[in-house]
Amino acid sequence: MNRKDFRRIGAIITMAMVAIIGWSVAIGNVVVPIVAVAVGLALLYFFRSRVTQVIEDERIYKIGEKASYITLRVFTVITALTGALLIALSRSGLVDFEQAGLTLAFAACASMVLYIIFYGYYGKKYGD
Repeated sequence: MNRKDFRRIGAIITMAMVAIIGWSVAIGNVVVPIVAVAVGLALLYFFRSRVTQVIEDERIYKIGEKASYITLRVFTVITALTGALLIALSRSGLVDFEQAGLTLAFAACASMVLYIIFYGYYGKKYGD
């Protein structure tokens, strides 16, 4: 199997998982999404092992690292600012979004703490 076929199969599996999860949420079933995700991931793993071409190389890893880093920074800043805005609006009496604002603020803090922990871990692991 080549990469193009794997991408097609992966897209089909992903669309099927999303459809099944959407349907199960609509009917209120909790077990079906868990099974759908497990089966979908197993199928993706199975088909990925059948690919004969190179799927990933150092360039793809480097692009992924940069994209993940920028995504984390943008998400954390937007989440922190939105949380602060919601808390400020709630305290000024306009709307009652304090719980949502606190949740976003704590999520931003948790993201930063996790980043610091993993940065320290990998810095020691791959450092001098």
